[in-house]
Amino acid sequence: MTDERWQKPVERREKVDILIIDAYVDEPGLLGVPPYLSPEPRMLVGVARELDLTWEYITADEYRVNGLPLGDIILVHGGVTVPGKYLGGTPLSIEEAEQIAEEPSETFLGGPLARYEDVEGYDHYATKNLAAYFYDSLFGEGEDRWAEPEEIEDWLKFGHKVVERHPFYPDPLLLEMTAYRGCPRYFTGGCSFCSEPAYGKPNFRDQKDIIEEFELLYEKGIRNFRLGGQSCTISYRSEGVGEKETVAPRPEEIEKLFRGIEKKCPDIKVLHVDNANPAVIAEYPERSEEILETLVEYTTSGNVLALGMETADKDLIEENNLNSTPGQVKKAVRLINKVGRERGASGMPELLPGLNFLGGLKGETRETYEKNYRFLEELLEEDLLLRRINIRQVLSHRDEFEVRYKNEFKQFKKKVRENIDNPMLKKMLPVGTLLKDVYMEKMDGKTTFGRQIGTYPLLVGIEYQLNLGGYYDVRITDHGQRSVTGVHQPLYVGEVSFRQLQKIPGIGKKRAATIFRERPSDEKELEELIENKKSLEIILKFLNFKD
Repeated sequence: MTDERWQKPVERREKVDILIIDAYVDEPGLLGVPPYLSPEPRMLVGVARELDLTWEYITADEYRVNGLPLGDIILVHGGVTVPGKYLGGTPLSIEEAEQIAEEPSETFLGGPLARYEDVEGYDHYATKNLAAYFYDSLFGEGEDRWAEPEEIEDWLKFGHKVVERHPFYPDPLLLEMTAYRGCPRYFTGGCSFCSEPAYGKPNFRDQKDIIEEFELLYEKGIRNFRLGGQSCTISYRSEGVGEKETVAPRPEEIEKLFRGIEKKCPDIKVLHVDNANPAVIAEYPERSEEILETLVEYTTSGNVLALGMETADKDLIEENNLNSTPGQVKKAVRLINKVGRERGASGMPELLPGLNFLGGLKGETRETYEKNYRFLEELLEEDLLLRRINIRQVLSHRDEFEVRYKNEFKQFKKKVRENIDNPMLKKMLPVGTLLKDVYMEKMDGKTTFGRQIGTYPLLVGIEYQLNLGGYYDVRITDHGQRSVTGVHQPLYVGEVSFRQLQKIPGIGKKRAATIFRERPSDEKELEELIENKKSLEIILKFLNFKD
């Protein structure tokens, strides 16, 4: 954790049978870096509880601060397959994992750390499900295998108690849920760089099992959820898996799932999703629109469907076996904007698309980055919104990738941030927009940084100090390239500081000094100080008077 105030003291046992270390995962279909908690640590606790073994759970950041409790067996799970920047925690490094392996315990390593990295010193390595391997090892030889569907359900439900051990429990902890693992394009190998095909043919979980897991966690006080652990939300329980790459969505199955979640967990604060295949949306627009309407109805605003695009260069799409063409992506972006663009209760649009662009794909040329930029320009010209544009180099363990045109990659990123991101952000969230429940996470000098809890939350800067760990409503005053600045609300004239006044659009230093000195008690008195009606109208959005 970046700030020790995020940590909540948890009473730990001195000695346990099983010590579970959450090293955090970050994969294309799964998030587990705080405030997220991924499913695999919950499954490991489920194995321990099913077998009536004493257990303890700690995060990578707790290990760094407090060291390790004693455990006869140590289970370490985590690893990163996509590059990311984190505020809530830092994934365990290879060096740290190897230090843990030196403990005088029987040690197991699982997740991408075991699957792709060269980590030395462990007694056991599980490249598939660590929970399944560990379970088998207790009855003989451990088998490196994927857990059976019924095992997954049992262990997830037995393991729900782990949330009580997390430092962010019960809030802002965000539970990463999953409807299935793997990719419907598994039989073609999927995208050249992606780790999801390694999970094999998707095994769709039944609605009743997912809903029951939600309910158990909800009863523990969890109110923030993301159904994000699948490669394409639109393709849940779809037709044609294993027969064709672009599977046919089944809107009734998705509606049944989300209706059931709402019935059992009526007061969820955050419910978001993640990935979607734009080719599926483009090829089945009517079915997809019905699903998008279901997502807008049952999930919470600020939701993002991350579309697997990666490039607008058609030659690279073929060479890297990517899942969609620029035309299909554009159709998907249009449809999501049509259904989800309206502003919701959080202040964010209900549902918007996100796009990923990768540098270093096989076959890239200088023209690749020109094509990518032109594609984004076309979206902007068409007044379409993207919640976020990720631009990164390929990080893959499946093959060797290299950014051959580093300068072009760097210039593409710079142009997008300046000419695409900023104008879109201004359209999406004009000055004066109120963002609800911004959680304050980090202090840098006199600036407090926070985000709303959810998927791909927008960074919000407050140019004065607020309490870390607190929730604030924030009204936007300015825009960066991928972030906004604002002032907290309500901001009462009788209590506002001179520094806070200066941050409000339309005031400036001179007016701030006048308001700070005079402290008008109502709108009429403020109007006497601010003769410019246009400025007054803007200022009144940000200042409040006590009754």
